[in-house]
Amino acid sequence: MIQIKKIIFHYFRKFVVIGSFVFLFTTLPLKDLNSVSIPKENWNLVMYGGIFTTTDLIPIVFRQKTDYKDSYIGSIGISRPFDYRIRWFDFLWEGNVTKHFGEMNHWEVNGFYIVKIDRMYGSPFSLSLGEGLSLASENPKLENKAKGYYLDGLQKDAIESRSLLNYMMVEFSSYLPFERKTEIFLRVHHRSGIFGLYCPPDPNCGSNFVSYGFRTAF
Repeated sequence: MIQIKKIIFHYFRKFVVIGSFVFLFTTLPLKDLNSVSIPKENWNLVMYGGIFTTTDLIPIVFRQKTDYKDSYIGSIGISRPFDYRIRWFDFLWEGNVTKHFGEMNHWEVNGFYIVKIDRMYGSPFSLSLGEGLSLASENPKLENKAKGYYLDGLQKDAIESRSLLNYMMVEFSSYLPFERKTEIFLRVHHRSGIFGLYCPPDPNCGSNFVSYGFRTAF
């Protein structure tokens, strides 16, 4: 139990550091907000598909480690930029509807706010972080796990998920060289209980899907 708590604290500390970095550079100085207001007129169509992984968010992002299962998603949504920028950060919102296939067969809706570093250093590449809410049509099967022995080891405590969880996404994207309004992206589609805010904290509930898709303006 002590070892588990140490691991959770280790990952939580990393999450806090990353979140603090984003918060610092998106809010200081706030006086820059109005001086760099930019017009945004385009809506964007977003489509992507993904596969379920039992690996947590931080190992996926920092270690590129994944352990897949036969559960998939297909998602379609819309997004739109806000008409302001802080420093080098753009801001958008996105809403999508997601269908699950394979080991899970339910629907999911997600709405979230996005902070995006667009065209980093003049390149076609962008990095985005999204935060919001996720509502599933039922309690997702693979987000729950009973106590017992499994092929991947002993599950000492049951994992209990909920239909409503926090939503977070991490995305790396690239504009197409022949179409400046279209991006292809790699996204981690992440549902989380946020260490006890939405579901019992030990062990924490949630799910991750490693996803690939595109976004185009219309």
